[in-house]
Amino acid sequence: MARGNLEQHEIFLSGLRVRVQSCCTRTNRYLQRHWSAAKLPILRPEACCDIEVIADASPRIVVDGEVVWAGGVVEDLVAGFEQWLYRAALAQHEGRFAVFHAAALVSDGGTVVFSGPSGAGKSSLALAAVRRGWKYFSDEFVVTDGQRVWGWPRAIRFDPTEPGAPCPDYLVDLDTDHDAVESQQNVAPPYYPVSGHALQRVACSAREVRFVSVERGTDTTLSRVSTSVGLKCWTEAAFFEPTMSLGALVGVNRTWRASWRHPEELIDLIATT
Repeated sequence: MARGNLEQHEIFLSGLRVRVQSCCTRTNRYLQRHWSAAKLPILRPEACCDIEVIADASPRIVVDGEVVWAGGVVEDLVAGFEQWLYRAALAQHEGRFAVFHAAALVSDGGTVVFSGPSGAGKSSLALAAVRRGWKYFSDEFVVTDGQRVWGWPRAIRFDPTEPGAPCPDYLVDLDTDHDAVESQQNVAPPYYPVSGHALQRVACSAREVRFVSVERGTDTTLSRVSTSVGLKCWTEAAFFEPTMSLGALVGVNRTWRASWRHPEELIDLIATT
């Protein structure tokens, strides 16, 4: 059933408090599955955004009193909600923080940030790291104010396996979310909710970050690159042009390029480097 009980949700993305009111059963389940880790703030909230998801004869999404999504079908409300959640959050961050398309986790050796284009394996590496006992920040959005680093802690998400292709061994036992399937799709994406002690709840020093630019390959390799290349990698990963210095994020022996055949191989290699 598309329309359900009216529910209230609250999630925190950096200093932004997002209050969600939804009568859409799919959206309510999606929020519980994918955003439960964001119910507690990492930073003190300084701004607020209200989103309303309405599942009736005219499905729509309202952000701060303005209808921003309408004319679609109920099955697409989840995708519409997530799109406008990201837009609202990025708009609040621009000019104050830098946001990167990357994954971030914390090991005994400090914070490790994985960056690369879609399909490079950031989520696969995040899952492997969590299974190795690393603390989780995010698999998609990494944020800095120039001095500290943190993430938006949604569930680890994966693209559906192509029809006829074998499922990678590290994804075999994951749940799939049929509520996140859009009307034009028919394959549910796998996801892994991170909770409890596996979450990193405190922002980390930017000077302890190690940055790894990743790609898939036939071998697992890890090699250091110069600080100038590291700064270029950080800048290329940004969702918008950073307004603060990224110098604290780049240091000698803190930037690598890597390829991986299996995600656990690269996590183990980083842990011993």
